[in-house]
Amino acid sequence: MDETFPYCGAVGALIDDTPLLTHATVQPYIIAILLHRGAVRFPEILAALTPQCADVDLRVGVWDAGGNYEIEDRTRAELLVEEVLGEMVCAGILRYNEGKDLWVLSVGDNRQNLPKIINWVSATGAQMPHHILLEMSQDEIIRTQKANAATPKLA
Repeated sequence: MDETFPYCGAVGALIDDTPLLTHATVQPYIIAILLHRGAVRFPEILAALTPQCADVDLRVGVWDAGGNYEIEDRTRAELLVEEVLGEMVCAGILRYNEGKDLWVLSVGDNRQNLPKIINWVSATGAQMPHHILLEMSQDEIIRTQKANAATPKLA
């Protein structure tokens, strides 16, 4: 156990160090909240993630093993969460609602994200978010109405 830190980094006598956060370790926390609520706020992700962070991930200020960037007023954890949310927005899996400060799960154009969402649901044993089910059912109703309108009626 490292004597410079007053608390052990992880639970258990044999595990002393909590691994540093990466994009791959942040994304499951975001996915879990999205599948539960369909949307996520930045502080909710940090609240879920913070107990699992290494001490270094929670320090405010400059930190990077290679000195590649400066973080003057944020922690490394905050920076990684922002980067992962940004990647998910760029991929089209999330859309940002500025009015409510929410990142919302989206099926995307032509349901392009639906296979990914279904994979997340089946991998975690979760439930499909209600707004996704509603959006899919509304699309199906509109499609059926268009098909019925295009079909000629027999007299």
